[in-house]
Amino acid sequence: MASTLSSEIYWLVLTTIMTPLIIVPYASVRIAKISFLVALKSPLPGDDPFEKSWAHRAYRAHMNAIENLAIFAPLALAVQITGSGNDVTAIACATYFWARLVHAPFYILKTPYIRTFAWMVGLGACFVLAYQLLV
Repeated sequence: MASTLSSEIYWLVLTTIMTPLIIVPYASVRIAKISFLVALKSPLPGDDPFEKSWAHRAYRAHMNAIENLAIFAPLALAVQITGSGNDVTAIACATYFWARLVHAPFYILKTPYIRTFAWMVGLGACFVLAYQLLV
C-alpha cells in the first residue's frame, strides 16, 4: 500500500479501478461480435446488445457496482476528510472491496445466494462506515 494513502482511500481507489473492469467481459464479446468501430456508434434498430443472458448479467453487475460505489465512495471520503479513520473503518473498506470482488463474477455466473450474500456484506460495510462517522 502506498505510504501516503490511508487504508480507506487505498481500498476506495482499488474499488474504483475494479468497477469499470467488471464490464470488460461483456464489452469484449460485444466488440468481437460487431467490431470496435460499429460498437462506437449508436445501436442500430433491432440490435440486441444482450443477445446472451450472461452478457446482460455482466452489464447489470457493472451497473450494480456503480450504484453501490455511489454509497461507498462518499462514506470512505467522509472518513478521510473528518479524520475518523480507525481499524474498524479500514477493515470495513477492505471488506467492501472484497465483497464487491466476489459479487461481480457470481452475478455474471447467475449464482444468487453467494451474489446476494456478497452484496449484503458490502452494504453492511457501508453501514459500519456510516456508524463510525456518526459516533
